[in-house]
Amino acid sequence: MVLGKIFMNLNIKNTKDIEEISDFVASSINRELQAGKNVLWFVSGGSVIETEVLISKKIKESLASKLVITLADERYGEVGHPDSNWFILNNLGFNVKGAKLIPFLGNKDINETTIDMEEILKYELIKSDYNIGVFGIGADGHTAGILPKSKALNDSTFVCNYNTELYNRITVTPKVIYMLDEAILYAMGESKHLSLENLKKDLSIEEEPAQLLKKVSLLTIFTDYKF
Repeated sequence: MVLGKIFMNLNIKNTKDIEEISDFVASSINRELQAGKNVLWFVSGGSVIETEVLISKKIKESLASKLVITLADERYGEVGHPDSNWFILNNLGFNVKGAKLIPFLGNKDINETTIDMEEILKYELIKSDYNIGVFGIGADGHTAGILPKSKALNDSTFVCNYNTELYNRITVTPKVIYMLDEAILYAMGESKHLSLENLKKDLSIEEEPAQLLKKVSLLTIFTDYKF
């Protein structure tokens, strides 16, 4: 299978098996924790949530005291609102006993919430030895809460917020993605195929924010799409 220069160093796995995917991610996290490292894990919403719930059940509780888990992006609102990524994750059983869990929402206004998360992430990124993120990709090529041509693409902070037609978003920025040691991209379904095909191209992040993930030194793509 010829993937082209851009994809030569990427690990692409054609599978729909969420057990296989969750085993892979959990093994990465457990390996780093076993080595005594402080691990910071960014989780996403959307189609990847079911897999993340499975991953959370495979993290070794005996190692979890060195694990910090937070979101890559959140839909702003009151704590527990039904569109909240954190609420949906927890409602489906996401939990890692012994780990430090950091939700975004705390019933403050959106700007205060963003400032709080900025300070928290500054601290956690300094403390962390290994940063790993699980991401999805949108039909428009967005990842995390970073939409094409959005404010988030050029923000110099770790966390920013902005309004969209569907949600007021709070998201990590490219600055955080560039600090990742490992990223996992979960992309299933025909609606994601064009975005994945575009990943083979050298597009600007303004056109396709998911291009940011190609900057991560270790990127694994799980997909049903045959490149």
